[in-house]
Amino acid sequence: MRHRYLVSLAALLGTLLVVLLVPFPSAGQAPGTAKPAAAAPRTPWGDPDLQGVWHVTAQVPLERAEQYAGREFLTDKEVEELDRQKAGNQGRNTRSANATQDVGGAYNAVFNSVLKTGKRTSMIIDPPDGRIPPLTPEAQKRQGGGRGGQGRAGGGGGGGQAAQGGGNQGGGNQGGGNQGGQADNPEAIGSTRCLGVQTPFLPLNTAFAQGTVMRVVQSPKSVAIYMEDDHAGGGVRTIALDGSAHLPATVRTYLGDSRARWNGNTLVVETTNFLRPFRGSDVETFKMTERFTRVDANNLRREVTFQDPRTWTRPWTVLIEMGRFEDGKHMIFDSACHEGNYGMTGILVGARMEEKAAAKK
Repeated sequence: MRHRYLVSLAALLGTLLVVLLVPFPSAGQAPGTAKPAAAAPRTPWGDPDLQGVWHVTAQVPLERAEQYAGREFLTDKEVEELDRQKAGNQGRNTRSANATQDVGGAYNAVFNSVLKTGKRTSMIIDPPDGRIPPLTPEAQKRQGGGRGGQGRAGGGGGGGQAAQGGGNQGGGNQGGGNQGGQADNPEAIGSTRCLGVQTPFLPLNTAFAQGTVMRVVQSPKSVAIYMEDDHAGGGVRTIALDGSAHLPATVRTYLGDSRARWNGNTLVVETTNFLRPFRGSDVETFKMTERFTRVDANNLRREVTFQDPRTWTRPWTVLIEMGRFEDGKHMIFDSACHEGNYGMTGILVGARMEEKAAAKK
């Protein structure tokens, strides 16, 4: 009798142990879903560790194309079809004999990088329609009308994801184009001079690594971010974490004046005092707020909010998802660009010829 009692007690304890070892979903987590990712690493002084070389993991257009209106994500079948179309683009090997540009189709896979198609239909996550908000009446007069994404100020950008509707038209990435569309002298010409990154930019032209690669280095009182922009070169942003105030409004730089703070695990960076406009914005009222969050060991979220009450009817935010290169295996190579190329001469000579032709009319 006593033996049967002990056996029953052992069975009961065994059952209880099995129940305790079964993982239960946490609050708000549906049964059967994946376990939360491991906590992001920390620096020796306790801050979230954002350091390393990060790259954009997928090609996503800036704005949502009309055919995807109301849809935040593509289906797996749509992604597969878009990737198939990319595989058929052979670059230089399909160069047209009557190309309108002297370097049209001149680059192939040796120069380009082809990213997989992202499932998001737009980088813009706010407003919910995935589109840049309309321009204010003041900005329409300043820019000559149009939507907020099509102002001329800001120079060339990238073709973006043509198969998804080309939401990147109008570019305006780094503010490096010709000022006001003029080519009066070398000082009025921006990115062609290869002077490096200017306004912090977005990954609009992923084929040429524009805004797709960055290196982050941290210390207890500052963060440094190097960003690469193919032919334009790179730029280093040194961001104070010591609670100091922004520079006076009269002091302006290409990369702006950045100040940062930690909000939990997210690094919040506010940048003002830009020297050149971003997508036709007013440099006196334009502000950029970035939020860097390390999701896990290999993934980083970079959210960027653009705000200018003189240019857009409301702020707008983009999401850029980035992956981490392994240390020691990848490095950011210097862009093979130089100021002494024939582009500078060609632009200035061409502008003078156009002026002469216009004067004869």
